[in-house]
Amino acid sequence: MLKINAVLLAGGKSRRFGNVDKALLPFAGTTLIEYIASNLNNFFNQVIIIGSKDKYSFIDGVKVYEDIYKDKGPLAGIYTGLYFSETNYNFICGCDMPFLESNYFSYLEGILKRKNKAEIVVPEYNGFLEPLAALYHYSLLKRIQNEILNNNLRIKSFYNNAEKKILSESSLEKKFDLKRLFFNLNYPQDLEQLLKYLEEVDRIEK
Repeated sequence: MLKINAVLLAGGKSRRFGNVDKALLPFAGTTLIEYIASNLNNFFNQVIIIGSKDKYSFIDGVKVYEDIYKDKGPLAGIYTGLYFSETNYNFICGCDMPFLESNYFSYLEGILKRKNKAEIVVPEYNGFLEPLAALYHYSLLKRIQNEILNNNLRIKSFYNNAEKKILSESSLEKKFDLKRLFFNLNYPQDLEQLLKYLEEVDRIEK
């Protein structure tokens, strides 16, 4: 098994969710972020949360760091995670994607073993890349920093000059339920679908 850390971004303002910290929403007997961190901990070498130490230091088995560059969005979170991580490859995701699963993590790890030159391993869904369900190499750090310093804060701003392995939607949908796998909680009305998926997970586990 390769040594890979997971970086969980939790520094967003949750504006679309009504300025409520969705990471701390009650979920499956715990909070949403604890549920996700636990799933990540079951597979990855170390889980790193990028967010407020005051909010998230209570979570067991993780390291919490605050953004090096403040108020620069998720790009700064990716930079901070890569900066503090001690592994070359890191899986980076958001705190609103609870159904990323170990089978998917194993699939990504298998890609790395076959495609060693890739700096980014990123899935495609609905015709778009999913940058917050992807693997990133430490070698990207300086390029990401340059984009931040130039105030080019698009989350994929550094993609053009990186060696990428794009996982096509057609190949992924043969193995995963992509609608559930890449579900993210953006709006209050998404809660109903979130609970339906959670019920499905409970039925499978029982």
